Amino acid sequence: MKLIITLFFVLLFLSTDGFSQSIQERQQKVNECFKSGDFKCAEKELKGIIRRQKKSPNLGRLYSDLGTIQRRLGKNRDAIKSYNKAIELSPERVVFLTNRATLFMQMGDFEKGSEDFEKAINLDPDNYAIGSDYALFKKNNGYIEEALNDYNQLIEKFPEISRLYNNRADTKLRLNDLEGATNDIEKALDLDPNNPIATVTKGEILLKQGNETDACTFFQKAIELGLNPARIQSLIDGCND
Repeated sequence: MKLIITLFFVLLFLSTDGFSQSIQERQQKVNECFKSGDFKCAEKELKGIIRRQKKSPNLGRLYSDLGTIQRRLGKNRDAIKSYNKAIELSPERVVFLTNRATLFMQMGDFEKGSEDFEKAINLDPDNYAIGSDYALFKKNNGYIEEALNDYNQLIEKFPEISRLYNNRADTKLRLNDLEGATNDIEKALDLDPNNPIATVTKGEILLKQGNETDACTFFQKAIELGLNPARIQSLIDGCND
């Protein structure tokens, strides 16, 4: 499923009240522009903050936020430069590495994306989400057996995480291992019965098995659990044929 890149907007308090107020106002403007989808406005305002915050301890975070806004604008090369700056300033921040990693992957540079993911995993080996996202990108780039091996290792280390069983189930589904996929998705739903993503995966497995009626029931249940119908529109359309 789609990854969510989080912006870590911060309010910065400086020594003079007028200057601090100005920064806070611009930060509020960035937030407003971003929430409304006006990313050009958000980029402009955030660049203005950065120009005035060159000595701020939060400068790395600001550059990372700028990179995320720029990727929303489709300015991927500029986004990479912003992430590079964020990592240069705060090389220990795992989220900066994973933001750049996912962008490299989206740009088709699997090698550089892999390097960033591996650095992030080494910095935070107990963060299963990083390993799961890395395996997801492997799977989507055709390295399905490698992704399966990653999920096997993650589940061995984190056996109570529903998301990992769901992702392994989807990987096994791609390998046409329907029995293995079924076992994993049942485990995922046992751990989290209200997981809408796992509910969709259950439906996809049933569809692959030829059980369209039950599959459509699970797709509808996923929507009732809060999943945006647009994410599975093609599956829903199949149910309405």
